[in-house]
Amino acid sequence: MSKEQSIKLDALLSNQQNNMPRHLQTGPRCGRTVRRHVPTANADAEVVSNPDLDEQEAIRLKEIEEGAMRAELKHIDKKFTEQGQIYYAETLEEEIPEQVNWWSKFALCLVRHMAGDVKRPWVQKVSLHVNSQHLKDILKKTIEHYPGISFATKDVAIDSPYHVLFYYRHELAHAGRDLEEGSEASQHLNLLVDFIDERFKEVIEESENLLPQGMVSYSNLWTIFRPGCTVYGAVFGQPRAFTLKSVSNSVEPPGLQLNLSYVDFDGDDMGTRATSRLVAAFPGAEKISELSAFPIEWHPQKEQAKRQLIARGRLWEQYAGMNLRHYKGIALEYTQCGIRRYNMDGRVVVDTATFHRLNANFAFSVEAFKADNENRAKRRRIQDEDDDENVATLDLVPEKTLDLDPLTEEQCLLANSMVRGFSFTEKKWLDFFVDRLAPINWNPNCFDELVLPSAQKDLVKALVATHIEQRVAFDDIVAGKGKGLILVLHGTPGTGKTLTAETVAEYSQRPLYMVSSGDLGTDSAGLDERLTRILDMASTWKAILLIDEADVFLERRSLHDMQRNSLVSIFLRVLEYYEGILFLTSNRVATFDDAFKSRIHVPLKYAELTAPSRQRIWKNFLGKLGADEVLMGEPEYERLAAAEINGRQIKNVVRTAKSLARFHGKPLNLDMLEQVIEIQREFELELESTSRSVERVDGVNGVWAMP
Repeated sequence: MSKEQSIKLDALLSNQQNNMPRHLQTGPRCGRTVRRHVPTANADAEVVSNPDLDEQEAIRLKEIEEGAMRAELKHIDKKFTEQGQIYYAETLEEEIPEQVNWWSKFALCLVRHMAGDVKRPWVQKVSLHVNSQHLKDILKKTIEHYPGISFATKDVAIDSPYHVLFYYRHELAHAGRDLEEGSEASQHLNLLVDFIDERFKEVIEESENLLPQGMVSYSNLWTIFRPGCTVYGAVFGQPRAFTLKSVSNSVEPPGLQLNLSYVDFDGDDMGTRATSRLVAAFPGAEKISELSAFPIEWHPQKEQAKRQLIARGRLWEQYAGMNLRHYKGIALEYTQCGIRRYNMDGRVVVDTATFHRLNANFAFSVEAFKADNENRAKRRRIQDEDDDENVATLDLVPEKTLDLDPLTEEQCLLANSMVRGFSFTEKKWLDFFVDRLAPINWNPNCFDELVLPSAQKDLVKALVATHIEQRVAFDDIVAGKGKGLILVLHGTPGTGKTLTAETVAEYSQRPLYMVSSGDLGTDSAGLDERLTRILDMASTWKAILLIDEADVFLERRSLHDMQRNSLVSIFLRVLEYYEGILFLTSNRVATFDDAFKSRIHVPLKYAELTAPSRQRIWKNFLGKLGADEVLMGEPEYERLAAAEINGRQIKNVVRTAKSLARFHGKPLNLDMLEQVIEIQREFELELESTSRSVERVDGVNGVWAMP
């Protein structure tokens, strides 16, 4: 073949390759080619014939060139000469030597996995391959489960550092007792046991020295944490138990990372949830029971610790659902910036399902127990029946316990120490310790202590009771509209408006959700979202909702204040579809928008307190103190009633005078109360004097001008 013919042949092959579809041009390599480092050719480089092409191969390619187009996928290599010239060559298939499994005739093989090229190989990892079927059967029977290793597969390999063999060395040695001495199985097992003893010789010697003393060194800390064991530790000062899944070394901060699981509830199912703990590195040897986390078997009072954890787990199990409780203690809030703590003493609702629904960023799921999965459909059918809006309910206490299978003692041992819920005092979603929750002591005589005309009191009781019992008996033309009960309480401050809502909540044994204009905000975009969210929660928990000082949302709309118009419109629209009991308090009913008149079911006016009313309020507050703490008679009460102060001021006077009496170590008497009343009166006179002294307002600077 002449040089000119070779150039034409190479050009033809080049054109065929360039005209192929892209996915055919870049097909997978089917072999290995010899690579040489050559200069990079540019796009205009000369195409030459293959320098390695012999005469017979050239003839074959010539026949291809002169023949028709073939419907085949051809793998070729584009190469460069040392001068940067392009040429094409067929991809050569790599010859794979015939595999010989001679190594499978050894009971155990320690295999080094090599990486890198032939000249610079390096050991990627070392693993112990188990070829003996006897050993495979023994390992499968002895070690049912170990993370990252399966003993049920055909090929069994254990990667270095072979911790699983150390953890189960005693069980493996014990398995040899059932084997016939001198048998093949016995010989293979002895080989494995000898490997373990030799591999962990120094570790075993140190363990036999320190463990009887209840101590361990950090270098061998991993030896006491066998996957599957129960780990004991403290979380936020509360004892906890976990199941150990695996261990790993942590570089920063230095220590041993424990990958754990525990039992939790996600609002729908109970199951396991993953977490981790770090045992920080330490010098020398430490007492095992003094570590931040350690196997519960090393607890000095193991059985007592288990009983306490199981008992708390049974208590925790009761809060799977929705429960109204009183909480006193530290509560935790998880935020994007960390954990915040609140010292609480008030009523809360435990409700994980609603927590997850309204706080998606902090929601989690559990790996449900199998029994829960099987009963999930049945449980949801029961919930759907309970939530049917066409079924009236007389259940006043918002409690719902899901139909879950009882936890075993082992599951109770691993149960979380906290539950998720909402605090009505802090108005936040928090985590509560279960041992700080307690049933609520409802006051059955709450309405007797409410100082209100009998007619108004009976009306409120009747409306609330009827709404609770027949809340779905009447509906609007539009479904779901106008089912709520809205009461407006208006009058001067301190006359019992807020107390009325609190009394209704106590009487109906429902939570009181109190919000103010500050909680709702005054921007229209945020108001819609916050108000809808608040009404959603109140409706879910059958709470009595009180919007205190709601004047800003009820004021009459005007043509010039579009911001206020937007607030009022949003408030009207959202309230139209609220199905619960809502109290609105106001001191300026004359400024109400006309649209609210048709939406208010009961407007109640609270007049100034009369002397008999004030006397009754004094008796209510002072009557809550012990008989030996108060020296008061009927004449003293009449004298106190003469002071023209409101109910809230009376409560403040009693609280202040009680502190004064405790300071002097004497019972509370009339002189102490009048001393505080006089201070209160002087303060009010000063306020009135200041108010009268205001002569003008600087409209430009907005500064009050004083004489």
